[in-house]
Amino acid sequence: MKSIKSLWAVLPLLVLSLFACHKSDDNSNNNNNNTTTPAAGQWKITYFFDKVDETSSVASFTFDFGSNGSLTATNGSQTWSGAWQTGVDDSANKFVISFNGSVPSVLEDLAEDWHIVKMEDTFMHFEHTSGGNGGTDIVKFTKI
Repeated sequence: MKSIKSLWAVLPLLVLSLFACHKSDDNSNNNNNNTTTPAAGQWKITYFFDKVDETSSVASFTFDFGSNGSLTATNGSQTWSGAWQTGVDDSANKFVISFNGSVPSVLEDLAEDWHIVKMEDTFMHFEHTSGGNGGTDIVKFTKI
């Protein structure tokens, strides 16, 4: 009789534990294991904040994100090549931009591991928090 009373006392805790485990599994499956990729084609930066609003310094650039991870930045007749990739770092979905060789300083500023805030077929919003000064850089791309 005593063991039946003990079972009834422990049973609610077991049920709550099962629900808590199930909820935790749901979050891990939907959160950081599903990385996304940009729609292939040309994009413009519609907002770029790097300590100050630098949108005007990138307004003349177009960015072509290839489906194979290639990246081309074009400003008039000049073109710079690079790459993009997605992944998970510190439990956050990241979008990493890199360029090959010598590039204008504004492109150097874009070469970061960006936290993915939003990634859709026609709009991408990324943020990067600097470890040194704690400032948050923001870049928003719109498909053209």
